[in-house]
Amino acid sequence: MVFCSCLLSLFFWLTVSPANADKWSIEVPTSVVGLSDTCVEIPCKFSYPAKGKKYTRFTGMWYTGNYESTVYHTDTSKISEVFKGRTSLTGDLHQNTCSLKISSLRGSDTGPFMFRIEIEHLDKYTYVENKVSITVKESPEQPTVSVEDEVTSGDLVIATCTVLHSCPSDLPRVTWNHDGKHSSPSQPQNHSQWKLTSYNFTFTPSREDHNKNLSCSAEFRGKTVTGFKTLKVKYPPYNVSVETKPSVKENDSVELTCSSNSNPPADSYQWFSLNGMLPGKKPTYKLERVTRHTEAISCTAINTLGRNSSSPQKLNVLYPPDIKKETSCQFASVTDCVCIVDSNPPSEVKWFGPDSSRTFPSSSIKQKESLTIFTVQILLGLPDTVQCFASNSLGNSSITLEAPQNGIIIYIAVASAIVVVSVGVLVYVLRRHCGNRATQQPVMKNEQNEMKTTPKDKEEKGIDEDIYTNCPDGRVYDNWECDVRPLPSDSALEDESVYANV
Repeated sequence: MVFCSCLLSLFFWLTVSPANADKWSIEVPTSVVGLSDTCVEIPCKFSYPAKGKKYTRFTGMWYTGNYESTVYHTDTSKISEVFKGRTSLTGDLHQNTCSLKISSLRGSDTGPFMFRIEIEHLDKYTYVENKVSITVKESPEQPTVSVEDEVTSGDLVIATCTVLHSCPSDLPRVTWNHDGKHSSPSQPQNHSQWKLTSYNFTFTPSREDHNKNLSCSAEFRGKTVTGFKTLKVKYPPYNVSVETKPSVKENDSVELTCSSNSNPPADSYQWFSLNGMLPGKKPTYKLERVTRHTEAISCTAINTLGRNSSSPQKLNVLYPPDIKKETSCQFASVTDCVCIVDSNPPSEVKWFGPDSSRTFPSSSIKQKESLTIFTVQILLGLPDTVQCFASNSLGNSSITLEAPQNGIIIYIAVASAIVVVSVGVLVYVLRRHCGNRATQQPVMKNEQNEMKTTPKDKEEKGIDEDIYTNCPDGRVYDNWECDVRPLPSDSALEDESVYANV
């Protein structure tokens, strides 16, 4: 309908009275469309019967209806208040153009409008039969965005935003929703009653722009309209990954899928293990009889624009417990038994005595990838053997270990020897200390009871002759001059040397 109305208006514009030098005639449309608060221009071209003469003084005027208001006058003081300051002639009367521009268009500026010309030394004429009406619109026309149907990621692309308006001197402000470079607007071109201006925009699309709208917004004095076009962006594969089941039991088969995002979609695939390329170019690959040692798998997706590869995908293979040969018991200060279990999912471990009626808790549990290390401490009085029993949801396994007891005997012997040596050293030190004190203590002489002792008295009193050999003159108790301590015998000296060596 809009297109038809534009053609109809164009038809009226082209079928008005043509310019004729032999009579008064004018070329104006029967109606124009203008946007509220902007400007509108009524194109106008007139002719008059010059009859070969040249005239230089012209006075142009525009009126509404039957001369109710003066819309424009060469003498601006004669313009009606409602139009004063808002109208002007964009044409040149000497060139027979009489186009009228009305700024700050109002809803009441509908017309009809007619043109009058006064030519000095010729005549005056009002083109009453050629009136023009204005249709005032409150909303502008939506811009049109033009871009290639398909663009390629990373390439420079030029898009065009075409804006219809009624005021070439007050072009709208155009913005884009994408980063890029703006160009200057083209010169306005007539498009029926509207002016058409194009804005070029250069940008680089990316894969993120695929199926997104490229939009152009035109702002007409606070009134904004937006046009858009959905982008179709071609790009090579990315986000390539290997997809499969969350887990697979050992010795089962599993199917892998190579997933990617690309436009156009990937049309060829390659599969790899750590040892090299695997056969097959389809998006799926089947592995037979997987094991816990199956290597990581990766894939490459290919389309017409390029290729990209996934990271290696390690399968989550489930298998029952496998107790490693490094499992053993060792003695330090106590007996430590270590049970190393390889399983997926991780195993639970129980420790049993020889008759399986007594259990022992693990003192520590450490996890390292698929290995779990369980430790139990065997104290004094516990059995000679201990059993490690490992189990998970796929099965169980066990092993019986010997807990070394000779270490306990050695431990007791060493401790006893330390105690005996310590006691011997203590006895020696005490005897040595007491002997030194006896040597250093003097014996007081009793002068009042001093008396002679005969050999017969010695014998009767049981006094050993030898212990007084150090006292001359037989003065047994005159200890200020002699030593009454007996001389050590050879056996005593031997005893002392023994303790000294200990």
